[in-house]
Amino acid sequence: MWKGCVAASDKASRDFLAANKDQIALMPWSSQARGFFLRADPAFTGDAELTRCWYSEDNFQRYARAKELAKAKGVLPIQIALAYVLNQPFRTFPLIGPRQISETMSSLKGLDIKLSPAEVAYLNLEAAKAAG
Repeated sequence: MWKGCVAASDKASRDFLAANKDQIALMPWSSQARGFFLRADPAFTGDAELTRCWYSEDNFQRYARAKELAKAKGVLPIQIALAYVLNQPFRTFPLIGPRQISETMSSLKGLDIKLSPAEVAYLNLEAAKAAG
């Protein structure tokens, strides 16, 4: 995303973290993708950093899947995004950046959302359809 950033979202990194879950925890920064899952719209380019960092065909597919799961679970896509990070097969301590107390309160609901491994894979474009 930014020069010098190290990502741990590829399969090899996720497999390593899962294999070493008792020794290593991931502290993902920007766990809710800077609000992408609230305001993703290819026509909206008013936030240059959001557009530069998060606008990709894969992420718009992830957003569509997050909206689908959110509707089925009666929650918001941004809450599904946080649940995705929390439901990894390794320890995570997601860093979020709410700007208002209402954003904090909304994010807290993501703590209670349980996602199956199939739903996690589906959100990460690893499966055609979530089981369940």
